[in-house]
Amino acid sequence: MKKIILLIAVALIGTVSYGQSAKEMLSEIEGKWQLDDNGNVTIVKVIEAPELKKEEIFNRALNYFTYNYISGKSVIQTQDKENGHIVGKGIYDNVHIGVSIITTHVDAWHILRVDAKDGRARVIVTLTEYEKKIVGGDTPPSYSTMKVAQEYPINPKGMQKTVMTKAFYKAFKKANNTLDAVEKAIKEGSTSKSIENSEW
Repeated sequence: MKKIILLIAVALIGTVSYGQSAKEMLSEIEGKWQLDDNGNVTIVKVIEAPELKKEEIFNRALNYFTYNYISGKSVIQTQDKENGHIVGKGIYDNVHIGVSIITTHVDAWHILRVDAKDGRARVIVTLTEYEKKIVGGDTPPSYSTMKVAQEYPINPKGMQKTVMTKAFYKAFKKANNTLDAVEKAIKEGSTSKSIENSEW
């Protein structure tokens, strides 16, 4: 009985200390995302590339998808060269693993859209759904899929506040890394300038 009480006390202390950290995470990304008309979390970046034509930006963005959307869960869904649009769907695996009495593994589905025109591109990452696997005790794992907007912190009544705050923060960070990687691919190519520009 004493061991059980001690275990619960340690779990509660851990939850309180993680709660403060989670608040700092939310504060750090406040105002850097918005909800779209479907209630999905959206992050937008406009990339200036004045020396590049629309076709070159489109091709470099398409190369980004080719190099990075290679798993069975990540696919290009739309590829419209004439209008300069590419849309892909992918998953950020294990954005957060919350450990307490139960362990919650969280993956985040996202949509990546690139719109190209002469001299610039707009890149949009939309966080759409979480896939959760909860493991604990003697029961088999449970699986669920929830819209990002149904979970905390978007939904103030959402469950597992600390776990989902950290999952949201880490998914946001991965989305920003994606924006930066697409910018690099558009400006520098997907491998390296020395390789892509070498004689062959």
